Amino acid sequence: MGTELNESQTRSKATEIITSGSISKAVWYIAWPTIVNTGVQTAHMNINRLFLGRVPDSAAAMAGLTVGSSASMLQFAIATGFSVGAGALVARFLGAREHADANEAARQSLILAVLCGILTMVPMILFATPFVRLIGAKGEVVTLGARYMAILGAFSIPVFIQMSVTSALRSAGDVRRPLYAGLIVIVLNILLDWLLIFGVGPFPALGLIGAAIATGISKTAGMTVILIFLKRSVLGDSLSHFRPHFGWFRRISNIGWPAAVQQVFWASGMAVYMAILGCLPDAKDALAALGVASAIETISIMPGIAYSMAAVPLVGQNLGASQPKRAEHCAWITTWQATAIMSFCGLIFLLASRPIAMLYTNDSHVVAYIASYLVINSFQQPFVAVGAVLAGALQGAGDTKFPTLVEFIANYPIRLGLAWLFAIKMGHGVAGAWVGMSAAGIIWGIMMLIWFRKGYWKTLSI
Repeated sequence: MGTELNESQTRSKATEIITSGSISKAVWYIAWPTIVNTGVQTAHMNINRLFLGRVPDSAAAMAGLTVGSSASMLQFAIATGFSVGAGALVARFLGAREHADANEAARQSLILAVLCGILTMVPMILFATPFVRLIGAKGEVVTLGARYMAILGAFSIPVFIQMSVTSALRSAGDVRRPLYAGLIVIVLNILLDWLLIFGVGPFPALGLIGAAIATGISKTAGMTVILIFLKRSVLGDSLSHFRPHFGWFRRISNIGWPAAVQQVFWASGMAVYMAILGCLPDAKDALAALGVASAIETISIMPGIAYSMAAVPLVGQNLGASQPKRAEHCAWITTWQATAIMSFCGLIFLLASRPIAMLYTNDSHVVAYIASYLVINSFQQPFVAVGAVLAGALQGAGDTKFPTLVEFIANYPIRLGLAWLFAIKMGHGVAGAWVGMSAAGIIWGIMMLIWFRKGYWKTLSI
């Protein structure tokens, strides 16, 4: 009885802050732990690259990491879809005080996470080599990338479960526990990278393979911790009496599949983008630079993602509480705060691109390509901030279909079309590919802004 009371009080506190009182306080209550957590995740994405930049033939290792991670992007896309669907439902139900349904949405998303983990694990292990060849890897990069991908594939289930639980907790307004789990993952990953990449003490020097093993083990630890947190949270009942329910699968999927397709468009588009870079004479250096530069850029993008995640419960719970005006106000505040932060990061990239690049590698060609990427893509930062946060607001409302069309347009006709035109057809090489990337981000942000302002999301039933 005491546990039930504690959970009820926790639930009331988070929902009360989100759905009543100061909107700025509500935004900050959700946003600051999410910002810190996404900062931790950004650091996690950079850890392997920072270590691998110090091994012999670092360009090959980082290129292998880039192509080997590409299948993980597709996996992430699928996981995002189901977590978005469950998260939107959890937020709506808690806002409407329908707690049993909130628990059921979280429970069914966990079942889906396990199923999807199994379904994606097998092809990542069995078809790693043909996949990395398909996206343009050559020579030693094929072997390195395929091994990295296969090892990551073996840890698929923990990745899906951690994403599903994290989304459910955030939608409930519980943003601190995912932060704690993220900190545990990053500390463990740093330790294991140091031991396994360089071969410290009794451990062999495994290079890129060591990085893959370290990532997998740390993700498994993260899954374990986040499940413990879920059991102690307001959604703790979701871990009892697991029975698949296809009606709930359909409900989660109706919201989640467009979000998953958005991520598939991004991930598959990135694979084709790598293939375009693979056609250039200096493909190995270009791919290495893309991997490092994308990780660096994530430092800027992560505040946008953090505010995007914060927008999900802020919009979803207020719509569940029949407060569409408050939901819209929350969305605009999160958008402008994220835009200010990302614009500042873009300015830093513009002014200090080369010193930043030199933190990751001593290879002069790769440094030059990283620096040019940061300069060219600094101009898209405010537009990406607007697009990212409003996408999160729309996800909280359960509006994921039209944004999927926007994602397709930005990724294929614009990003890939312009990258091919400038880099290959017009002969501008790597810089031309970077311009295509930046243009896509700018147009995507503008299109998301136009759609959000139309306001159809306010009356959407999920």
